[in-house]
Amino acid sequence: MPRSRTGPPTTALPWSYWVVFGLYEPLLAIGGFLGALADPKKAHDAQAPWPSGGAPEGPLARATQVTMLQLAHVVGLLGLINFFVLGAARKYLFAQPALQEKIVCALLTPLLCADVVHLVITWWALGDSRWSAREWSGLLWVTFLTGFSLLVPRIAWHLGIGRYVDRRDGQTLRKL
Repeated sequence: MPRSRTGPPTTALPWSYWVVFGLYEPLLAIGGFLGALADPKKAHDAQAPWPSGGAPEGPLARATQVTMLQLAHVVGLLGLINFFVLGAARKYLFAQPALQEKIVCALLTPLLCADVVHLVITWWALGDSRWSAREWSGLLWVTFLTGFSLLVPRIAWHLGIGRYVDRRDGQTLRKL
């Protein structure tokens, strides 16, 4: 994390946060898009346990297939947005950490809300199966693990852990 020699962090997007939100998250998002593109039925059927114990046989209805692909496309697009917006914030706003913080916050705040909603909906969709973790599909485990692997650092970023926070660090930097 970049620091001035005498004190507080000097960037709102230190390397560790850039790696998580600018590289890891986009790779997850693009991977999810490609996985759904390669096999929409498998991606669809693994979203939650089926009440009868197994997904219906046969291909997906056209509307369901289109919905799966469009949702996967949106996820991939969000990954690309992260990559480009956070990359631009690091590259072009490095000398303006207060502005950098505002831009990064504008991106990470709705994503924090999305993390919570995504995990809540997934938990709800499990129904009674939520208490039988041994029965969860691999995709469900990946959903929860990757969801928390993004939620925790996003909360840490919003709490100002290990990064420049203008309200806290701005006065110190302006005095230097």
